[in-house]
Amino acid sequence: MTGLRPQDLETLLNGLPVAASDRQKDYNLSLVKRLGAAPCMTDLLNQYLADDDLLDEIAARSYRHVNHFDKIVLVDSGDRLGYRLTLHAWCPPYTEKELHDELIHDHRFSFWSTILTGRLVSQNFYRTDSPEAAAAPGDPTTLFRQYRYSPEKQGVSTHSNFYEFVGETELRMTGESAESQGNAYHLQYHRIHRVALPMEAMTCTMVLRGPRERDFSNVYNTAYPSTDTQSGNTMFTRDELAGKLRNILANINATAHAAS
Repeated sequence: MTGLRPQDLETLLNGLPVAASDRQKDYNLSLVKRLGAAPCMTDLLNQYLADDDLLDEIAARSYRHVNHFDKIVLVDSGDRLGYRLTLHAWCPPYTEKELHDELIHDHRFSFWSTILTGRLVSQNFYRTDSPEAAAAPGDPTTLFRQYRYSPEKQGVSTHSNFYEFVGETELRMTGESAESQGNAYHLQYHRIHRVALPMEAMTCTMVLRGPRERDFSNVYNTAYPSTDTQSGNTMFTRDELAGKLRNILANINATAHAAS
């Protein structure tokens, strides 16, 4: 898909159907994989880097996520039934606190993702009161505090995060999944997981978020207080965003060169 302009990308995503048929799910998976191919991705990143107005627009809705990755929102119409396209970049090293955060969550929407560089390892969980856990092996369970997470927005920018304390919930880990560079996968909104922080090199993914399927997600943690809590996000400056995009671009080019 080389030659795709940023405005063409927005038009393409705005035209995707809301209905989540099996055919549409397969198409979305194919689409995100084609968009994430090195020739297309490097072409798009170079176009973003050459356009200060686009950089300002993207920087105003992009930030360091509470789960310790850079969240770069390339396309977002603001429509709850629309699609959004983001880059997620995990860049070691991390602080001692970050290394011990639990980061377990589900989502408000299903999504499709492709690995641009590195390797993504996810640990998967079930609630012990779910049918899936009843059928899973009898692994040990852990008691977590459960929160309903809702973003607080200004336009399309998520400026703060609100966590409503729900109570205590037991989770059982049911294994890991791993995706390598070039792979693509689909995750349904209700699946509980956490991403293992990559320790040696950047892992960057492109995520196509589907239409919103509920107004909150669930977060599971033992460190947050047993009360409602809130945290804020600081949007990137244009220069910060440009530096992060150049770093992603360099890693994609290095990965493509190593594979050739």
